Amino acid sequence: MLDVPSEEVLAANGDAPAPRRRGRPAVDTANAIDESVFLAAACTMFAERGYDSTTLRELARNLGVSHNLLNVRFGLKANLWRAAVDWRMVEASTSVVAAFEGDGDAEQRLRDLVRRFCEWATENRDIVSISYHEGQRDSWRLEYIAQTFIRPFQARLDALIDEVRAVRPVHALSTTALMALLVQGVGFYFASKPLQMRLGESSDVSHETALVQARQFADFLIGGLLTTGS
Repeated sequence: MLDVPSEEVLAANGDAPAPRRRGRPAVDTANAIDESVFLAAACTMFAERGYDSTTLRELARNLGVSHNLLNVRFGLKANLWRAAVDWRMVEASTSVVAAFEGDGDAEQRLRDLVRRFCEWATENRDIVSISYHEGQRDSWRLEYIAQTFIRPFQARLDALIDEVRAVRPVHALSTTALMALLVQGVGFYFASKPLQMRLGESSDVSHETALVQARQFADFLIGGLLTTGS
């Protein structure tokens, strides 16, 4: 696991917390609020604005708490970002990861994995948006996401596709490209619904409609991946 950059480095990038006010911090008050409230709000703001444009002060204002309370709870914006990303990724990944160990042969597990991932994209727009923001330039945050979440997932996906390839043809598309199609392709479609509507898609954004669309994407991707050609 990567270390968060030093406070000196973070301060130079505007990530260090503001100086504390005099007097004892309200530790009891900070502990009284469930951490998931902070983390959910932080994920939403990081997804909408990106890391650099998100401040603890504005997050505190949106939550209706003191800036000092967030400083007591997390210290640095970097600490909050990492805690928020860890919390959301663990919370959101359970159903998708379960496909690796599901019932059925390797091909059935791969089909199930792609379907679950497409359905996952309908409900996790904040993760899609954070990956979009962080994927555009190299940083300690991008390396943290890649090392902690993406590479382990990719290793399991490579192994599953190799299992399928041992018994039937599979398109030579790399797993890097496949994951991009799933996250930045299918995921971006659902994360940018206002854009899709401007381009002529239905204004029906119900959960049922999204699931139908997700399964159409899954069928399309599986149809291309499990090619009958060489």
